[in-house]
Amino acid sequence: MSEQVYINGTKLDSPLPLRALFFGEGLFETFRYKCRMPLFFDKHYDRMSRGARLLRIPLMERDRLAEHVNKVIINSGISDAYVKICLLSDGGPNYYDNPARGDIAIIVRDYNSSKERVRVCINKFARCADSPVRSIKSLNYLENIIARREASRKGYDEAIFLNERGEIAEGTAGNIFWVEEDTLRTPSVECGLLPGIIRELLMNSVGDIGLRLEDGAYHPERLAGSRMAFLTNSLSGTVLISELGETALPFDYELYGAIKNLVFSRLGWI
Repeated sequence: MSEQVYINGTKLDSPLPLRALFFGEGLFETFRYKCRMPLFFDKHYDRMSRGARLLRIPLMERDRLAEHVNKVIINSGISDAYVKICLLSDGGPNYYDNPARGDIAIIVRDYNSSKERVRVCINKFARCADSPVRSIKSLNYLENIIARREASRKGYDEAIFLNERGEIAEGTAGNIFWVEEDTLRTPSVECGLLPGIIRELLMNSVGDIGLRLEDGAYHPERLAGSRMAFLTNSLSGTVLISELGETALPFDYELYGAIKNLVFSRLGWI
């Protein structure tokens, strides 16, 4: 007998991408669509392609996916949109089976600006720096969900993950940077983080505003002595960190303005 699936007692007549549902086997990308396809869409697609190869999920070619996104945006009538693309896995019911196909789900809604400043805390459990899923945007987001909910329960906006060595890794939804004197610092990928699109953009262009760049292994104590710290992702661009736990972090508004303008101009948002 073929496999049958029931939800709330009702048999499904059409198939669902069950491997994504059962195992969290799938990928996603989020970005802001402001009147046009984001300038770095190719980087989002390339990252999803790398994840698809790792998980062995078939992925449609780039131009076809872009066509789907543009069609959804046109149908929505939204000019400044939050867009989430999900690659959903389907195939055999055994967790070790290879996926048979990949379905694309696209979610679009009005873009809402994030907070200008956020309060963050250190998450209580560690990131595993050697995990193979650290380098992909997996649908299995449970660690991030748990960490963010716990941060919210304590009155914070975001949580920062440390790895098993106590080194700074990343936030639940972005990469972290801070400035010491004339140097912009950020954790290296070996610390167990997802290298974001905005992270790469900033690392490649920060010399344009007179800052040096260093990535490496750092402990959270470094943030307290910095000129400022901030988070980056493809939806917000940059967001200042006002507090780390009970410690207020300094602001350098002029420098932060230069960094934010650099990122926003590269993204075509201004």
